[in-house]
Amino acid sequence: MNTSKYDVIIGLEIHIQSKTESKMFCSCSTNYFSKEPNINVCPVCLGLPGALPVPNKRAIELCILLGLATNCDIDNEIHFDRKHYFYPDLPKGYQISQYKKPICSDGYVDIKDENNKTYRIEIERIHQEEDVAKSTHHIEQSTGMEYSLIDYNKSGIPLIEIVTKPNITSAYQAREYANKIRQIVRYLGISDADMEKGQMRCEPNISIQEKGKWEYKDGKILAIGEYQLNPKSEVKNIGSISAVEKSILYEIERIEKELEEGKKIIQQTRGWQKDNTTNKRLECR
Repeated sequence: MNTSKYDVIIGLEIHIQSKTESKMFCSCSTNYFSKEPNINVCPVCLGLPGALPVPNKRAIELCILLGLATNCDIDNEIHFDRKHYFYPDLPKGYQISQYKKPICSDGYVDIKDENNKTYRIEIERIHQEEDVAKSTHHIEQSTGMEYSLIDYNKSGIPLIEIVTKPNITSAYQAREYANKIRQIVRYLGISDADMEKGQMRCEPNISIQEKGKWEYKDGKILAIGEYQLNPKSEVKNIGSISAVEKSILYEIERIEKELEEGKKIIQQTRGWQKDNTTNKRLECR
């Protein structure tokens, strides 16, 4: 990294599966790991017409508990919104989430940075939503044709999303912050946060800007003068805390190389590969 020329700007989204007995908006069991597919389902989590969701009180309590542990402001009212998109793992055609009024906002977590100094990671919001179904992709051996299977046992499980402001400045800080969040949710019994089981998922957003041509103000990255901010890239499929740091380091190196070669930086979503050495651009199926 050319530290004399560029600054690294990172925001981190973390999804945590809440440790509850039933799903977010129905009474179906949340115990889906190693279970027969599509047995813990009902009209609500399958998105059948006429089904009415009822919020899980315990899931909301756990979200508030995490907000208090991360120094957030807790809203007096709870509102849910519909996040519309179309994909097979979302049977309703929308996800019940929170947009305008998250339960928790404006918090922070203190970590130790590379120099063993206290650094404050600012949290923009913590909100409650529901998880999507589990998709598995296969190839038919005889024909070579690709196909996908959907397990809706996971659909509707309570999911807490924690979104930082873009004030993380290194891969090391991102790793330490993710580790701190995992420690908090495990200690408070909010989640087991087993990343191999998908109970905790980290998605960093990374951008690289020229020094002196941007500023951080009110939780946002703003351009100075005529400077055009470089777009960000998001990394998914991260399976461990150590991979958070490795994937960011790789992405920083990739973006810097493109800048030095004079290439145009485009906003994109990339997936961390299982060999733990590269990020690959994700294409829509």
